[in-house]
Amino acid sequence: MILRSVLVALVSCGSVVPAAAEPISSDGGREPILSVLGRGTYEAKPDVARFRATVATEEKSLEAAMRQHGERAARAAAVLQELRSSGLEIEKSNFRTSENRFLKPVTSEELARGLRPESIIQGYTATTEFHLRTTSLENLNQVVTKLAASALFNLQTVQFNVLQERAALNHARRAAMLDAREQARAYAEPVNLKLGQIVAITDGEARSPEGEADLPARRAGSGGPYSVQIVPPSIVEFTASVNVTWRIGQDGP
Repeated sequence: MILRSVLVALVSCGSVVPAAAEPISSDGGREPILSVLGRGTYEAKPDVARFRATVATEEKSLEAAMRQHGERAARAAAVLQELRSSGLEIEKSNFRTSENRFLKPVTSEELARGLRPESIIQGYTATTEFHLRTTSLENLNQVVTKLAASALFNLQTVQFNVLQERAALNHARRAAMLDAREQARAYAEPVNLKLGQIVAITDGEARSPEGEADLPARRAGSGGPYSVQIVPPSIVEFTASVNVTWRIGQDGP
């Protein structure tokens, strides 16, 4: 009875979460358990930067959009090829076309007759998107500046990460498991309980870092050259969580 009262007190604590199913003892009763949510982090120095560069061409007809885009995409590919010596790599690319539509307005009289705004095609857009990366972070500003200065690309946010991402996430998972064990001991020891066998481990979230840097654009009408200054973060942080459930019993008589 004393053990049951202690368990109820433990389950009411904020860091303890209920188990999905409480183990059944040999006599048919419910075994006392303790479930804890552990959280862990791992910090590493970034060694890779990824970003997307998009080339988009709008024209009145699909044929004109395809023709003009083919020329611009070829120039863009040549720029990217030149930057390979600076450590830039193309991970993948994709191409798509889309219709540019607008709703033709209708008058109140037309609405009263049951007419609805009509979707009209006013042009087409051809788009090629390049997924880029570089492990030469010391050349990142030079690379981005040349891409921006070409006036061909729409550059999106740079994301910093590590090449061995899975290993970094596993470090965070290990830290989460150790945190769960430390919490469980902190709950059990003050009330003379001991941790028994682990009966359940449920993987929680494991997240890669959100180390990002927006790419500044040249102000409209400035006419001056691009000069991009991106400072990579000193570290990127990986996080993980885990739910662990132990059997618990009295520590000694």
